[in-house]
Amino acid sequence: MNRHATTLGALALGLPLLLAGCATHDSSSSASPSSSASASATGAASWSYTGSTDPEHWGDVSTTCATGTAQSPINIDRTDLTHTATGVPEIHYQATTFEVENNGHTIEAAPANHTDNYVVIDGTQYFLQQFHLHTTSEHTIDGKHADLELHLVNKSADGAIAVLGVLFNAGAVNPTLAGVFDSMPKSVSADDHPEPIPGTLNPADLLPAGSEVLEYEGSLTTPPCTEGVRWNVYETPGSISAKQLSAFQALYPKNARPVQELDGRSVNEVPAP
Repeated sequence: MNRHATTLGALALGLPLLLAGCATHDSSSSASPSSSASASATGAASWSYTGSTDPEHWGDVSTTCATGTAQSPINIDRTDLTHTATGVPEIHYQATTFEVENNGHTIEAAPANHTDNYVVIDGTQYFLQQFHLHTTSEHTIDGKHADLELHLVNKSADGAIAVLGVLFNAGAVNPTLAGVFDSMPKSVSADDHPEPIPGTLNPADLLPAGSEVLEYEGSLTTPPCTEGVRWNVYETPGSISAKQLSAFQALYPKNARPVQELDGRSVNEVPAP
């Protein structure tokens, strides 16, 4: 798999927009499917998850969404994996303060200090920019969705993106995410007005201990669907409570892009970090 694809050069250009494409804040993006007020708060309704601007129409926003050959999310078939020890994420996250916002597409939490939280993959350092939520999961494993998927979006000094994806199913309460669910704004946040999450949060606690990692090259999962993104999906799901799940689904009943074709790509299962 080519880890230095030329598409990474495109990622370095206009990084705020590209991060917005992975369901972070984008002042030109569309409304939440659950809130008509979102359109005025976030600008023109250019894409969404329902109706005439749903994922079937994202090619109208960015041609890459329709014509790309390394798109995300994907279905991961566990009977068709490669197995090498390359690409194991080295986690260097630590407890820090976070702020949370409702950006019109999802709930997003960003660390107060980006330099203290990073991962290293094949010698490259990627700094945590934010994490956000999708329901149902965007990736499927053996054709099955989890109840929720969390994306930790990391960026290198040269603008390359590595995303850690964690699946969650309803079960036991998740104490690490409790502050996020308790503090998440019910309506779209005003620009530059995130809500502080009480205390600190260690992103490492969001990663399932002892889980193998499913690694492949893909894209942002929302417009502009830019390719060259390094994906690391944890195979073992975590747990959130039914109450935590329903609190998020009350705001975003379904904000997941359908799975995309593999188009000849392979998925590599690497040992637990």
